[in-house]
Amino acid sequence: MSIPPNVESPRELLLEQLGRLLSTESLLERRVLPELVASTDDDELKQTFAAHVEHTRKHVANIRKAFDALGESPGGKPTPGLDGLRAEREQTVEQIAPALRPGFDCAAAMGAEHYEINAYDAAVRVAEAIGEQQVATLLRENLAQDEAALAVLAGHADRLARKAANGRTAP
Repeated sequence: MSIPPNVESPRELLLEQLGRLLSTESLLERRVLPELVASTDDDELKQTFAAHVEHTRKHVANIRKAFDALGESPGGKPTPGLDGLRAEREQTVEQIAPALRPGFDCAAAMGAEHYEINAYDAAVRVAEAIGEQQVATLLRENLAQDEAALAVLAGHADRLARKAANGRTAP
């Protein structure tokens, strides 16, 4: 006997996606980004993480507006993708030399941005397909900010990789 699906329409799929995005952004805002701000000793990266906390607050507000536009109450959903990225970082960070940790944390943040970009892209497509243009617009705003954040992080990743390579004293 199979379990019947509980997501049976594009609208229900969109609500599921919004719930996961809300949980993801909320977790990033409350825990992940503040942890990264506290753990990095690279001032430029610390500023980037701190600024992204503010952007993430706006993302949460936009997702809540999207729920409102759909006439639904905001509700979070499990975030196994982000949970996996967090667990990977937590299991590995202590194995990384302190001088290399800013680059490692930057890469972890880039992984989260890729995850978010993918999730927003998928949700925008569903919102547009079912004619929910207001929702699509809100989600596209978040998507654009995450794409910009990824570009900034990529710049930091390049800088930190060069810094680590130039500072290496052993083969």
